[in-house]
Amino acid sequence: MGEWNIGVDVVEVARFKCLDYPSHKQFYERVFTSREIEYCLSFKTPAPHFAVNFAGKEAVYKAINKFYDVKLRDIEILRDNDGEPHVNLHLNYQDATKNESQGMTLPFEVKVSLSHSSSYAVAFAVVSSPLRLIRDRESPTKLVFPYDP
Repeated sequence: MGEWNIGVDVVEVARFKCLDYPSHKQFYERVFTSREIEYCLSFKTPAPHFAVNFAGKEAVYKAINKFYDVKLRDIEILRDNDGEPHVNLHLNYQDATKNESQGMTLPFEVKVSLSHSSSYAVAFAVVSSPLRLIRDRESPTKLVFPYDP
């Protein structure tokens, strides 16, 4: 039986208007990947795009934290050609499971929905797992697959 978890976050765009990229480059590089920064800076007004990506990272973090301890920088939110957001997780290969047809995959799926206005950015994330995952209490980053008849 599958398991799922959700996360949501709201961010004021004004926070990112106050943190212009040139003056706060170190912050942006600590939180966002280079591809996220490039995407957001491609807009005339990047603040709403940084805000919505940040909200997305927070929402994914809240949803995935039940299954895996992850840092914001390990969560990358990009857009496909149609503008639909998708999540890349930059985790160690040890955290993946072997799947013969698709190579290495994680034992859960992450979906995110993003929206923003000139004032607020909101994100909603859903993490689903085909197997019930439990964190090993001694090693919080180790995933345990319990027997589930």
